[in-house]
Amino acid sequence: MTAFPHLLSPGRIGSMELRNRIVMSPMETMYGTPEGLPSDRTVAYFVARAAGGAGLITVGATGIDPLHPETPGGLQIGTADSVAAHRRLVDAVHAHGARIQPQIVHAGPDGLGPEMHGVASLGPSVIPSYLTGRPSAEATQQQITAILHQYRAAALRVREAGYDGLELHAAHGYMFLGSFLAPQRNRRGDRYRGTSVEGRIRVVLEALTAIRAEVGSDFPITLRISGYERVAGGRPVGETAAVAPLLVQAGVDAFHVSGGVIDRLVTGMVNAADHGDGLNVGAAAAVREAVDVPVIAVGRLHDPVLAEQVLADGRADFVAMGRPLLADPDLPRKLAAGEVSRVRMCISCENCIDTLEEKLAAECAVNPFTGHEAELSTRGPSWRAGPVGTRRVVVAGGGPAGLEAARLAAGARHEVVLLERSTFLGGALVDAAAVHPENGSYLRWLLAEVQRSPVDVRLGVPATPDTVSDLSPDVVLVATGGHLELPAIEGADLPHVTRGLPLDRLPRGRRVVVVGTRLAAVEYAEELARDGRLVSILSAGREIAPEFGLKRRTEHMDRLDRLGVTVHVGCIVERITPAGVVYLPANAAASKQLPADAVVLAGEVVADLTLHTAIAARLPAVVVHAIGDATGLGLIRGATADAARVVAGL
Repeated sequence: MTAFPHLLSPGRIGSMELRNRIVMSPMETMYGTPEGLPSDRTVAYFVARAAGGAGLITVGATGIDPLHPETPGGLQIGTADSVAAHRRLVDAVHAHGARIQPQIVHAGPDGLGPEMHGVASLGPSVIPSYLTGRPSAEATQQQITAILHQYRAAALRVREAGYDGLELHAAHGYMFLGSFLAPQRNRRGDRYRGTSVEGRIRVVLEALTAIRAEVGSDFPITLRISGYERVAGGRPVGETAAVAPLLVQAGVDAFHVSGGVIDRLVTGMVNAADHGDGLNVGAAAAVREAVDVPVIAVGRLHDPVLAEQVLADGRADFVAMGRPLLADPDLPRKLAAGEVSRVRMCISCENCIDTLEEKLAAECAVNPFTGHEAELSTRGPSWRAGPVGTRRVVVAGGGPAGLEAARLAAGARHEVVLLERSTFLGGALVDAAAVHPENGSYLRWLLAEVQRSPVDVRLGVPATPDTVSDLSPDVVLVATGGHLELPAIEGADLPHVTRGLPLDRLPRGRRVVVVGTRLAAVEYAEELARDGRLVSILSAGREIAPEFGLKRRTEHMDRLDRLGVTVHVGCIVERITPAGVVYLPANAAASKQLPADAVVLAGEVVADLTLHTAIAARLPAVVVHAIGDATGLGLIRGATADAARVVAGL
């Protein structure tokens, strides 16, 4: 008897039969070609999730009009010559037993048509794009009719490409259909008027009618919709449940119930850990109670145990997982094999969102293979089969980079020895887990995977040129971390000053000043504030947590605000006194003193290649790589990316 009888039971959406109740959420990746077609990278990414056991894969926003893309590198199925590329993707996914459907969209007021193709964006009203702020034109009836024809034509191409169904996007108060549905964005006064439920829903009903006329009654259509928009003037749960029967009558075979509305950082759509788990389940249940078609719940259902309970309680028929399948494509397969403890959980770090802006491609901090499936051939532990590799790999350091490198090298069937000078493994990840609890699941996973592998772990053994040389390595991976560089400040030697961020002993006193704003310092300040301290942060830099992207930084700014932490950036810390810290605020003419019972100097983590250089000199014929923070502060994402890149090249 499986521990997940509901999640792993077969299901059906219309005529589409699914092997389990796990749906991969539609997520933007920007892996497409410049023409908006599925690339080799796109195919490899989805194949990994199909091979991992997902029941239904939903391809992220797929445009019906190539002149109105939502993102660069986003997909489209708005042209006849797009069908072949999509068919290649469909065939590759089908080969692994999963079903697949695209989420078809018209970007409406939120597209990049003006910037990329010189065409005006179209919305229900003259409203600014969430992405660029550029106002849309109000769509005329003729333009609405033309877009409905595009939906109809795209649906036919979806079927020609061999997809098993389609998802129609009308959620989050954005793009064409969603913005018509949103009272706060639809200001029309005609029959699509935003002041009545009937007016707001009309264009969605017309789109469903147009699609059904093309694909027939037997082709599954799922509707993505926000159950509760969570903004002033937005659509409440009761209204969503009330219109659901009308949408079923128009041809909806299943509802995919999300929540929130769009903003620049998708705050209400891709929720932070602070928002709690399963936050859209209530809205999904309300829709399910109003209709007789399946309902998919989505939104921080990261824990399979919670997802199973949602189904067992009858709150939904399917659960959609997005970030959990970025973190571990094999999650469904592991559940089926009774290996839930081996699931690599999402840590809610928002790296997948922030890298869309930083790199124009989605990546995952804990799974460096996400988006790189084709180029990084060593994937997952395969040490149970095949002969031991011919290379002897010595890993110096048992932090996140060293553990991941050791795990992957063993998975590639190399002989691996890991040296760690302390009596425990984890390195900087131990402290990171203390201030960001979600990191704890990744730490526990890494430790368990290394313990399960044939890696020869030697605790209490410092890596020196001699100890490494005695092991006769073919390859050495130096993962001993960076060096903490502390600022030179007058008064830093006073007894109430703490150097570094010792999480095992918080400083005494109620008023604490933290000097420095790297991510660890910010999280340390949050921990102090949760402990009831009055905390101030001082930094010469212009932003907090600069090593992270804007979404993660904003979450911390919100948290600092809720905790009452004061933040001063662009300031100069002049000296520390027994009573406080004297500093010059940004743009101020005179210095001020912050009272402080304790002062914490966070410092900055900088590259430390001392051991790497020494080992390379001692063993000139051996390949020596530095990975992780030894090359400079890279956080979890840098540690895992370095490890995967180096091991793939062995």
